[in-house]
Amino acid sequence: MLGGEFEIDLSIQRDAFQPDPDTYYYASGRAALYQILKSLKTKVNKIWFPDWLCHTMVEAAQKAGFEYDFYELSGKFMVTVEALDAKGFKDGCLVLLINYFGLQDLTPTAKTIKKAYPHAIVIEDDVQAYFCFAEETNHYADYRFTSLRKTFSSPDGGLVYTKQPMPSVSQPNTFAPYKIEAGVMKMHRNEGDIKDEDYLQLFDKGAALINENYESIMSHDSEMLMAGTDLQWVKKRRQNNARHLLDGLKSLGINPLMDVPSEKAPLFIPICLEERDKTRRRMFQNEVFCPFHWPLEGLSLKKGTEMAQHELSLIVDQRYSTEDMDLILSLL
Repeated sequence: MLGGEFEIDLSIQRDAFQPDPDTYYYASGRAALYQILKSLKTKVNKIWFPDWLCHTMVEAAQKAGFEYDFYELSGKFMVTVEALDAKGFKDGCLVLLINYFGLQDLTPTAKTIKKAYPHAIVIEDDVQAYFCFAEETNHYADYRFTSLRKTFSSPDGGLVYTKQPMPSVSQPNTFAPYKIEAGVMKMHRNEGDIKDEDYLQLFDKGAALINENYESIMSHDSEMLMAGTDLQWVKKRRQNNARHLLDGLKSLGINPLMDVPSEKAPLFIPICLEERDKTRRRMFQNEVFCPFHWPLEGLSLKKGTEMAQHELSLIVDQRYSTEDMDLILSLL
């Protein structure tokens, strides 16, 4: 079986967790965004989103009491100053940029926005781009946030990097225990009498509680699991899988949705297919579970609608080998 939520191995060697003094630790990516918005409430009350995003970002803005609007993405999935101008964006306003699949460099875009609107507030969403978030390079965004559980075997974790003061939280995370139990069960699913539905139900129970944990801190388990994770191995494994998959896609005449720089460690390799749902069903029948980004969930957005109908996110994560990439390619 390929895909789905990560297995969790509690037996890995754990080192002491070393928190970064400029990083704030919350329960999830959406909680991280909520806390950023909460900290800005006295300065602004509206945020501009791209027209392709996960609906949970909008829910976080609503919970924080923010108004919101959407700007149109360019063909390269970037925002231009002209697109912001067209939506009434002014100096001092708040905009969110998304690093799609960890494949983009948002620094030039943030720099351009800052030049055009010197007092604008820029948030960089690196939920799909942990390794970009972790880069020690010059960034122009005022806030950057990411999610650990999208990239690693962590039950929770939403990180915010900023030089600005942020709210502190101490409430225990109530969804992490379900994610941990489910991840451990999935890890040992081939041993004993563990059925897929057993751990899937626990994953679902945890997912149902994520929105109740906007004020919760990242769990100690995620701290310890991350401390014991070889980040460079994960990055290299993703890069190798991506390279192998891209070579196979080229031989099939399928182009990725966006450029895949060799130095990036993608969350997925996105492609667009005319008969995406048919391909996805064939993959399901062979226990390959590639998601798409994102279900519209009531949102009516130009780019979001197009992607919801045709985009398919091909798995390249560290759990899998180049042989697994060949299986994915054989099902396209």
